[in-house]
Amino acid sequence: MSKQHYHIEVFQDLILVTLRGRWDMNTNIQYLAAFGDTLKARRGKAFHIIVDMRTWEVPNSVSFAKMKAPIQLDRRNQLSETWLEDGETVADHIAAKFFNEQNFTLHRTKDHDSFMSRVDLVFDIETKAYVQDWVAASAVDKQY
Repeated sequence: MSKQHYHIEVFQDLILVTLRGRWDMNTNIQYLAAFGDTLKARRGKAFHIIVDMRTWEVPNSVSFAKMKAPIQLDRRNQLSETWLEDGETVADHIAAKFFNEQNFTLHRTKDHDSFMSRVDLVFDIETKAYVQDWVAASAVDKQY
């Protein structure tokens, strides 16, 4: 794989995820393994997730729907999740499949101002500034 299609970083109680490009099953498995490791590292601590998925595409195919073993991600201590999407994002099938039984609400938007308004409601000043810089940097660098 010549370019990385995802990036995961942690800042305080926040997991920031950037997803880019058109994925195949191999990319999906690699990402889910890395994401699962990040969740395990939380070790019972509360956390939030923010995802910048502008330009991300996951084919809504049978191969993605029928993985050989179900993937279990421990989200018991997750407090919120917010997605920043764009017109190219293809994620409705993921939202429907994975977020119907969670103890938090998934927030989705294609509007930067709406996204930042959500961040303003949830986080302190330091974290809001970090997220603002992270979103600006990921907008400039659309491919990792």
